[in-house]
Amino acid sequence: MKPRAPSAPALPALMALIALSAAVAALVTSLSGCESLKKRPPSENPVTADLINYRNGLELLREGKVDEAIQLLAIARASYPTEPAVANALGLALLYKKDQLMAIKAFGEALKIDPDFVEAKNNRGVAWMEMGKFDEAETDFQSVLKGSIAREKMNAHFNLGLLEMKRERWEAAEKELSFVLGEDPKYLRAHRERGIVRVHREEFTDALDDLLRYLKTDPKDAAANYNTALALLTTGRRDVARKYMQRTVAAAPESEEAKKARRFLDEEPTAPPSLRERAP
Repeated sequence: MKPRAPSAPALPALMALIALSAAVAALVTSLSGCESLKKRPPSENPVTADLINYRNGLELLREGKVDEAIQLLAIARASYPTEPAVANALGLALLYKKDQLMAIKAFGEALKIDPDFVEAKNNRGVAWMEMGKFDEAETDFQSVLKGSIAREKMNAHFNLGLLEMKRERWEAAEKELSFVLGEDPKYLRAHRERGIVRVHREEFTDALDDLLRYLKTDPKDAAANYNTALALLTTGRRDVARKYMQRTVAAAPESEEAKKARRFLDEEPTAPPSLRERAP
């Protein structure tokens, strides 16, 4: 997005304010149920150093202090009502809070200021998706694909893959995620999601390749560990599969994946869990 000249009396530094990253590497498990939407808080643009509440709000969001981040970003939003990036940041914090309706409102405010602010479109699509409003989410993601910002288009394809996963359209989901990895092999979250999709499609060897690649960067991901265990069971590597079941329990003891892993480890030590009991 090209820099916009702010309305007076905004600070001179705002002239270079740029869009915040939508990073769909996706929300945490609490947002999606399968960690597929884990979002990394946006990086601060150095030229926004004068925006104290905005800067501190982003730092609190990075630290996981969501309520405090929302408070500061709401103040920043009131102070700079013509800056779409500030509204977008507030929307992200609200999305972490699981307040999808207010997040959608904040992203909508960003888009009202700048209709071409594609990061907010991607983010709003994620919020719609979390609410189960799949058609609205798809509309936002497809709108991003009509733009010219390459990274956001990749994020939109990734989000469409997540959307197809929620719809349980596994073939379509794999197609979207494979497109992302064809364009950017380092898009590691796409490896994770494609691995889970491939377990659902019973493409176990390919699933292992994706999941093990992802686990090198995030070894405590419960869903990735559980699906890796499922894939390993089909290859006869039961002992190794047990280790991944144990890692699942250790990583997220209260998760659905951990409950399934415990049933395997404690109640069914000699029989593999049903391959239909997959992570959502």
